[in-house]
Amino acid sequence: MGLAQRTADEVDSNVRGAEMAVEKTAALVPWLSEQAGRIEEARRIPEDVAERLFDTKLFDLMRPSRFGGFGVSPRFAWEATFHVANGCSSSAWLAGLTSANIIMLGKFSAEAQKEIFAPGVSPIVPMLTGGVGQDIKIEPVDGGIILSGRWRYASGVDVSDWLGLLINIPGQSDAPTPHVVLVPQSEFSIDHQSWRVMGMRGTGSKNITLGKTFVPSHRFMNWAELQAGKKHATCPNIEPVYDFPLNTANAMSVLAPTLGVATACSEESIKIIRARINSGNQQAQINDKIAQVDAGTSAATMSFLRDFLISETAAIEEQILRSGILSLEERGLSRTKVTIASRQALTSAQRLFAALGGSMLPEGTRIERLFRDIHAMSSHFLLQPEPIAEAYGRLLLGLELSPGTRL
Repeated sequence: MGLAQRTADEVDSNVRGAEMAVEKTAALVPWLSEQAGRIEEARRIPEDVAERLFDTKLFDLMRPSRFGGFGVSPRFAWEATFHVANGCSSSAWLAGLTSANIIMLGKFSAEAQKEIFAPGVSPIVPMLTGGVGQDIKIEPVDGGIILSGRWRYASGVDVSDWLGLLINIPGQSDAPTPHVVLVPQSEFSIDHQSWRVMGMRGTGSKNITLGKTFVPSHRFMNWAELQAGKKHATCPNIEPVYDFPLNTANAMSVLAPTLGVATACSEESIKIIRARINSGNQQAQINDKIAQVDAGTSAATMSFLRDFLISETAAIEEQILRSGILSLEERGLSRTKVTIASRQALTSAQRLFAALGGSMLPEGTRIERLFRDIHAMSSHFLLQPEPIAEAYGRLLLGLELSPGTRL
């Protein structure tokens, strides 16, 4: 059997494994649904929930095959995240973000990957790249840096072993250069009282503090190279997923749970409408034509938007195979479409919420939790249409991008 045939067999095996992982996440939904209230009350992902998620092999979908993962298309991760969202919004948020973070980690140096993807190491690696650091101090030393500081929004930090931080590392002569650096979770102190929020309470996106800690240079990755889709010079991974545009993967990773939760909003609202008596006319709401229109429109909209995310992922992969890279205009178009999809999902959910009236009010119900979660998710900076559409519009009009634009 030739090398090409063995490679094809390996790809087929990984795809079958990925399909089984997606099926396992779907099978976990009833149990996750039962745990959702407990997860929210804990304001973090409990260890037993993390272990059940790990057991589905959800986090092996993006993991390099050389480390026992499947290294398949991100579409499998988005499909698995849709399922998880039907059971628990916070778990879905972690599933989506972690999938994109693993893609990023798969671009790092071979030495760093041996540490991050070692047996028994948690696949949850919070990546704090959104300008959430404070009091950051960096001292270049032989072989690396001494780093200290404070950061917010470390999603899943309670069940992680590593964290990634975007920092500006001083150079000998040039201006500081943005890098993502990897630091063990054990080096941080966690503020367990810091995550008091309206929605997505179970993500445990807490504040963290790092005292003076040595970070070796093999755990650095240049941020500009990451954003351009490049890999570290020693990165051995050849699976196409590690050529996926970083910011596009990040945006899709927050859209996937948002669409999953919006779908759950639609399904739960339809369930309530089936049993609800309209307080105004004392008639069954199921017979109201507006309710019928809302139910049909929301279900179709959510099916359309989920299909969009899967097809957009495939289109990007095909473009990478053809040319090896996406142009700024292509990335801008894709990013803009992702934000529009998020806004459409929120609009669809809000229309249903308005039709439910007082059914939305009781605290602790599934629909009340979904209401808070969909609004929290869709407020993420990667899903805001205006700044991304502005950047894409500037490209179309032949203007330079604003400094710091992330496409």
